[in-house]
Amino acid sequence: MIVLLYGGDEAAIRRRLRELKEQADGGTGMLAHNFTEVDGRDAKPADVVGPAMAPPFLAPLRLVVVENLLARYEPRGGARGPRAPGAWAELPTLLEKVPESSAVVFVGRPFLAEQQMRQVTDANPLVQLLKKVPGVTVEHYPALTKQQDRVRYIREEASIRGIRFRSGAPAREELEPGEEPPPETDPVAYLANTLGGNTLLIANELDKLALWAMGREVSVLDVMRVCAGEREPDHFRMVDALMDGDLGTALDLLRRRLALGESQQGILGAVFERYRSLGALAALLEEGASEEEIDRQLGNVARYQNLKQAAVQRARRHGTAAVREAFAILAEADRAHKRNEMDDDVALEVAFGRLARLAPVRGPLAGGKRS
Repeated sequence: MIVLLYGGDEAAIRRRLRELKEQADGGTGMLAHNFTEVDGRDAKPADVVGPAMAPPFLAPLRLVVVENLLARYEPRGGARGPRAPGAWAELPTLLEKVPESSAVVFVGRPFLAEQQMRQVTDANPLVQLLKKVPGVTVEHYPALTKQQDRVRYIREEASIRGIRFRSGAPAREELEPGEEPPPETDPVAYLANTLGGNTLLIANELDKLALWAMGREVSVLDVMRVCAGEREPDHFRMVDALMDGDLGTALDLLRRRLALGESQQGILGAVFERYRSLGALAALLEEGASEEEIDRQLGNVARYQNLKQAAVQRARRHGTAAVREAFAILAEADRAHKRNEMDDDVALEVAFGRLARLAPVRGPLAGGKRS
């Protein structure tokens, strides 16, 4: 069984992956002996097919999950265009030899690239290639980009959790000192506006609301007090803080991301991608590249003068030497994670501390001082 599992709805992807793991285990408790996870960022086709050729051990299926491979081949726009499959062009032929007792799942989660959150799409060259495998199962879960889709999704997920919403503006006497009511009077609209299309965040906040309400109706005031959404996306604030030497802010945002259920591996990947972009920009600046080349590297960021100026300043302050050191720090944290040499959260915080020290100009530290 070959499965393509991709898109921008990470909650749906995680839910489906759990179902596949339960199917592979079949109630035997032997999943650990029949499960292989392959990191597609540096894997070869044989690394994927090899584990799938072995028969399952006392379980219905052997499960091989391939992460981060589809994202490598997602078109990023600009002059470079999509990457060619290269050695992976032989993958469909190899997958045809996988026995029915194995399931190979290619997972394409949302990812950060060129300072933007992206998702694996149908235009992905590797997705197109793998669709040619006989009997392949294609499961595409697109992001919730439209407001009406977010509202519908929130209502459906809330109903599953037994949450009952009550519309209406809060009375002035209900507000605590210093509180200002939100502009929305519908709690669902408020959630859709502050949480965006991040389905993992939506699920987490609805779980919190269900515990908070314990069966009573949920008002817009409850949502304002309980949920952690923000009206402006802060996908990049954490890494911006690292690059500016603001360790206190970076650690605070890191802990919030972990509390919302983001994986350590996903956070490491996002940080690495931002430093990769920073390195490319720093190299252009050191080479004296033209404004046009710099704008092309920055992509959509170049359209906003304040964001462009901040990115250029960070690249100049670091230079390629500091970026290379950042890569080494991230590689060390990744190795510690995979070998269980250190508690995952501790390894991330140590890496963040070292990355923040690379910034030649420091922001406010945890104690509120500048150095």
